[in-house]
Amino acid sequence: MRDNLLFGTIPNSFHALSNVRVLLLGSNQLNDSIPNHICNLNKVSLMDLSHNKFSGIIPHYINNISFEKFGIENQPYIWATFVRWEKLRFYTYGNFLVTTSNQMNRDDGYDVLVEVEFVTKGKLGSYKGDILNYMSGLDLSCNNLTGEIPHEIGDLGSLHAANLSHNRLKGSIPKIFSCLSQTESLDLSYNGLSGEIPPELLNLYFLEVFSVAYNNLLGKTPKMKAQFGTFDRSSNEGNLYLCGLPLENKYTSTEKMPKSSSSSKREDSKWYKIDIVDFYPTFIVSYIMFFLAAIAVFYMNPSWQRCSICGVVIP
Repeated sequence: MRDNLLFGTIPNSFHALSNVRVLLLGSNQLNDSIPNHICNLNKVSLMDLSHNKFSGIIPHYINNISFEKFGIENQPYIWATFVRWEKLRFYTYGNFLVTTSNQMNRDDGYDVLVEVEFVTKGKLGSYKGDILNYMSGLDLSCNNLTGEIPHEIGDLGSLHAANLSHNRLKGSIPKIFSCLSQTESLDLSYNGLSGEIPPELLNLYFLEVFSVAYNNLLGKTPKMKAQFGTFDRSSNEGNLYLCGLPLENKYTSTEKMPKSSSSSKREDSKWYKIDIVDFYPTFIVSYIMFFLAAIAVFYMNPSWQRCSICGVVIP
């Protein structure tokens, strides 16, 4: 159903599509929040809700969706793929939805499935046949999603590609993302994320594409080792207070890091705010002590007494 002019919300009836494996609703004008009932589609392996007008937070029940790879041994299953109708025509064969643009091997029942386009590793790829049994991905990019990234996404260990870019997400990058052991592409760019890049992400050994560009991250980038040694500066650029390789920013001093509003207020109060309650008693006591000390000095030196009275120094 993607690449249309659909608007409104995702219907509640979608929760009944319990066997859906591929759900492509991208590039429409769908709005409101992403409903929680979409998380009941626990057999989905590819979900594309990108380039819409979804707002609100990402559902915390997103980990109900398996995003698992299904091998040939798990077939048959029902495909409900929604693609451009002008490109392909469909007909049913048993429990399978197949396309007339592909060859059919009637001896074996089928040998190819519907072709599916999905963005992975920053590129639009076309997948068909058995490879779809081993693909999994979540694309929520280019919406108006807000709030923090749900930690539950870190439970999706079978996820191959995750794209949350071009939203208005805030908060830190969850450390539990280090559990995305099968992830090859992780894009969190163009949001309002803050804090440091968790060094635990070095454990993502299959990561080929990584981007946190244009956020509000600070501190040092992860060490240039393992897969992180292959990423260039474009993966981290656009973060003013992020330093370390492969960026050109070399400073590490905390003096150049942004200060919190509370610390700034404390420093400002140190310079120009005076505690009046303590100031006046201290001033009066100091003035009296100085006056008494001056009288004592004049009393001990007779010549200074005459000088102070006559205004003339007498040798």
